[in-house]
Amino acid sequence: MIYRHILTSLFLITLIPLSSDAFPPPSPAGGGMLQLDEKHDFVATVKSWFPDEEFEGLTAEAWIYFEGPPLPLSFWSIIGQEGRFGLVLHGNTGALGACGYAEGANTVVVIGGKNQHPPKAEWVHVTAIYDAGAGIGTNGKGGNWCCPGGHLIKSNKPLRIGGIIPQKPWRHFVGENVKLRGYIDEIRISSVVRYVGPEWEIPKGKFEVDEHTISLWHFDEAAGFSRFKDASGNGHHLWRGGVIDGLAVEAQRKLTTTWGQLKR
Repeated sequence: MIYRHILTSLFLITLIPLSSDAFPPPSPAGGGMLQLDEKHDFVATVKSWFPDEEFEGLTAEAWIYFEGPPLPLSFWSIIGQEGRFGLVLHGNTGALGACGYAEGANTVVVIGGKNQHPPKAEWVHVTAIYDAGAGIGTNGKGGNWCCPGGHLIKSNKPLRIGGIIPQKPWRHFVGENVKLRGYIDEIRISSVVRYVGPEWEIPKGKFEVDEHTISLWHFDEAAGFSRFKDASGNGHHLWRGGVIDGLAVEAQRKLTTTWGQLKR
């Protein structure tokens, strides 16, 4: 009997580090989180995201948690929309990078932050700021403005979180775009330049909706859910696996039918 108790205790002790390491602690915003890896590689809107808007300013922000950066000669897409803007993490430097496509520009406007390195194994607030240029920030410090003025070009593509976001050639981001591995909580996208460098106050608690908020996801859904609600009220919900190109209409019809059946 005593040996059985000893074996049981040893078994429970071995389980403790496994369970504690399974997920990071809650972000400063609290609530749930979105896990991204090789199996759960991205979430995306079903329909195109604000296809006809000409943004003169745009801010994308999130809480992120990485065990480590991508491997050298590769990078991760964190938030982006094909042909309009993107926020990435470099594998070579472990630093943030942002790109934005300005109306009338011959090439993409790119910012690579040499000093914007998200810390490993802790939650960090990351920001991508676009003013027909691009800027970045981590934990309330950043800026690096480039080429302000004008507006970002239109895009009829979905918005995507994680995964691989197709883009025009990014000469500044050397390497292969590979699948992100980490956790994301609280993504908010605003139709203004919300932060002006070199320093700003980090949001406390959950991101809130105001007159400038055009998309907001808390990721507080129960485990196993594939749909993540857009809390802004604009209806740009995210789905696991997203939708690619011509599948959008068919997928939307199937999802609408399934959702109607679930509500009965």
